[in-house]
Amino acid sequence: MKTQLVTLSSLFFISLSGSVLASDAIVNESLEQKNQVKKSYHSQDIRNVQSSITGEYESYEDADAISLDGTYGINDKASVGITYKNYSFDYDDEASDVMSLTGQYNISSNVVIDGVWNNIDGEYNNYRFGGNYVGDARFGAWNVGANYYGGDLADGFDVEAGVLVPFGNMYYRGDFTYFVDAEGYDNIFENKLGWTNGKIDVNASVSTYELGEDTFFGVELGYIF
Repeated sequence: MKTQLVTLSSLFFISLSGSVLASDAIVNESLEQKNQVKKSYHSQDIRNVQSSITGEYESYEDADAISLDGTYGINDKASVGITYKNYSFDYDDEASDVMSLTGQYNISSNVVIDGVWNNIDGEYNNYRFGGNYVGDARFGAWNVGANYYGGDLADGFDVEAGVLVPFGNMYYRGDFTYFVDAEGYDNIFENKLGWTNGKIDVNASVSTYELGEDTFFGVELGYIF
């Protein structure tokens, strides 16, 4: 009888331990799924830090530009990137090359800080750093932020606001930037319409300076890892 009690006690302990382990596994799996959902952002959400390669063509009134960008995501919280951009001008045979280094860190699901350093033709350097507050909405996501920029060519502040509206695999992205103390143009408004399946992103954009005074167009193709 004593042996039977020990056996039953052992079975109860084993059963209880198994239940606890199974419960822990379910909790851990739920937490992992929750974290995965929280970290999964639309390709055009500024919180997205996935690794990617992107090529873009832009057409200006008197110039064309081609760029290639590579971004490396770090632990779903940050990213670093490098961009090469070449401008060719209609009024002469000269071209201009711009190399950029970028970085981003998501402090939380609502606060993002980022920065960029540019080298132009190997002679001029400028930089920009700032942050955005990002919110989720029924239509998608929105953000407001501010930046400081400086260097050899210009320095000052700008404020920005943007919205992302997905509908199926299609999306609209709008971004407005106001340069507080700019000497030339004081605002730019970009409108982007695109398609993405989470791996491939293709879009076309129309951007205007001074709310329509000058306009340029862009086409972008990206692959997300």
